[in-house]
Amino acid sequence: MTEIEKKALALVNDVLNERGNYQLYAGFSRASDPRHEVICSLIEQHEAYKQEVSDAVESYLSGKRSSCILDRFIISKPTVDPLAVALAEWEGVPNHGRGYDHDAKVLREALAKRGLKIVEIER
Repeated sequence: MTEIEKKALALVNDVLNERGNYQLYAGFSRASDPRHEVICSLIEQHEAYKQEVSDAVESYLSGKRSSCILDRFIISKPTVDPLAVALAEWEGVPNHGRGYDHDAKVLREALAKRGLKIVEIER
């Protein structure tokens, strides 16, 4: 059994244990069960990703600080719609627009039906 298969088997047994099945699962076979192949494949992908992140961080810390070395690992945060922020301010709610996305969408649609739109003024 390879190291990946051992990790997969341990993961399966951990999940079974968490669900109250205390009998260890021993019939793990990557070759004969496609579900086991999927688990192993996901573990391999995760290991490769961890190595890629580790290499990028090591490169960054060793002084090869290119602005794009770590960029590929950054998950962009959703931007808040400026109209939603304006609606929140109008309502007097200090939540920076969160929760007003639907209202902003409805307002934009209503304006569009009337041939109108909101545009940002460049300064």
